[in-house]
Amino acid sequence: MSKTTVWRVLHKRSVFKPYCIQMVQQLSDEDHRHQLDFCLQLQDLMSSDDHFLEEVQFSDEATFHVSGAVNRHNVRIWRSENPHAYVEHQHDSPKVNVFCAISSQKVYGSFFFAEETVTGMIYLDM
Repeated sequence: MSKTTVWRVLHKRSVFKPYCIQMVQQLSDEDHRHQLDFCLQLQDLMSSDDHFLEEVQFSDEATFHVSGAVNRHNVRIWRSENPHAYVEHQHDSPKVNVFCAISSQKVYGSFFFAEETVTGMIYLDM
């Protein structure tokens, strides 16, 4: 039986809906203070330098867990009501990080990092 058929039966006959698991990470009070400080610094920089955004690089990275941790986009919980399910993930599990950035001038990447934690020094070496 195909996946599409199973989904159709669950949705139409059982009145179930697919709900995604949310990945959460515990934040401390100190983390919130750091976030606010960063936002205030950015506001100051943008108000004092008209060309600041031309010098900014936008970046993103994806993490692939070697342990086989499930990507939340591939998991659905079929229920008649939202279970508000979440999964806490381990910070230091073995993984590979992939990084890419874009600026007003060019695209940087893709860069692969096998280190357990990608630190500022590792980014500088890149």
